[in-house]
Amino acid sequence: MYGGLLRTILFPFYETRLRGRETLRALAELERSQWRSAEEIRDLNWRRMLAALHFAEQNVPFYRARFAEHGVRAASVQSPDDLLRFPVLTRAELRAHGRDLVAESFVGRLHASGTGGSTGEPVQFHFDHRTYERRVAAAMRSDGWAGARLGDRELHLWGTPLGETLSKRVKRSLHEAVLRKKMICAYDLSERRLAAVLDDIVHYRPAFVVGYTNALYQAARYAIASGRALPAPRGVVSSAERLFAHQRATIERAFGAPVFDRYGCREMMLLASECERHAGKHINAEGVFVELLRDGRHALPGEAGEVVVTDLLCRSMPLIRYKNQDAAVAAAAPCACGRGLPLLASVEGRVLDLLVGPDGQLLAGELFPQLIKDQPTIARYQVYQDRRRAITVRLVPGKGFQPETARLIERSVRRHLGERAEVRIQIVDQIPLTSGGKHRVTLSEVPVELSRSTSG
Repeated sequence: MYGGLLRTILFPFYETRLRGRETLRALAELERSQWRSAEEIRDLNWRRMLAALHFAEQNVPFYRARFAEHGVRAASVQSPDDLLRFPVLTRAELRAHGRDLVAESFVGRLHASGTGGSTGEPVQFHFDHRTYERRVAAAMRSDGWAGARLGDRELHLWGTPLGETLSKRVKRSLHEAVLRKKMICAYDLSERRLAAVLDDIVHYRPAFVVGYTNALYQAARYAIASGRALPAPRGVVSSAERLFAHQRATIERAFGAPVFDRYGCREMMLLASECERHAGKHINAEGVFVELLRDGRHALPGEAGEVVVTDLLCRSMPLIRYKNQDAAVAAAAPCACGRGLPLLASVEGRVLDLLVGPDGQLLAGELFPQLIKDQPTIARYQVYQDRRRAITVRLVPGKGFQPETARLIERSVRRHLGERAEVRIQIVDQIPLTSGGKHRVTLSEVPVELSRSTSG
């Protein structure tokens, strides 16, 4: 009863009539545009990319100066390959030149935000509310693919704001209560806390669940191990961390619902997400232009490339060719769902999470979940590589742990990286989460360049 009332009357009146926001109108447009042909969406995506490039050159001091330094102009761009002559925007540049990225033509209020700095490079950025509304609309569309409906109970196993004032906390709590969103802090994944999380899930009976990948996985593992039956939602959305196959299987088993993996970044919110076919992640092509760079060119389908993304909608602080330090692979074939949105076959994780062997060979972080998922005596682990390429595998031992397990893992790493690889196993009591409440499976200080940056 309440869900239908909120969906059809209360929220539209508040969001559109009272607040004058474009969220629902943008959502309706996205619901229609996703069914356009791949060619039509590709054309729309390219036209918006050109418009963003021209706007940045004409209105943003930083881009105007950078384009001039590199001898490039927006008017010269005829095809995606022409973009390769333009500089990329790095996190370091965003951090150092943030105010110079604000458009001279923008009039209105800017909202500040930032990344949690899980790569060691926290950055601050700004956006206008109209841009935010369109980003929320894109997220609502992908939520719908996973079975979410406005007004139904949602449970979010997510990070909670730190240092929030009382007034902001009250306002946020009221907003979540009206929308029926229950927020559970994902920072503490101890057994004691996981038991309470399961109690909350059972009591709340959500129709839709969203969470950090590792938080969902740990909750699912605990539910299975303790024999707790969870009420099945329509869908579970995993995000913020890479989802491995064994994690998906465990989460689906515990929750009794399909997992929909999502890919985004704080700077632009949703970038790509799975539909009901689970054949890859559909790029939010109406809102972002995604390039995958490898060896100074655009990567071919099936090749891993560094993600460089342009915000197509923001006209207050536009991010043009922003290098977000992730690696991804484009799909070779369209999705069978019928949507014309382009598809990422996979998101390989942060470039910083790829390990480098003594002879320069790259080792995907996925190796370690595959090695360790069948080792029930390991409670938690993390792989760290220093600048000398030495690898430390940190293990939190569980019940029944034996030294032979550590030796087995060491031998497996050497088998992939060669006997010359410097590998050691470190037994630890705990592995701290990042400041954003996430668990990093691999941490590497070795620079990995899949693309040649044209930034100065």
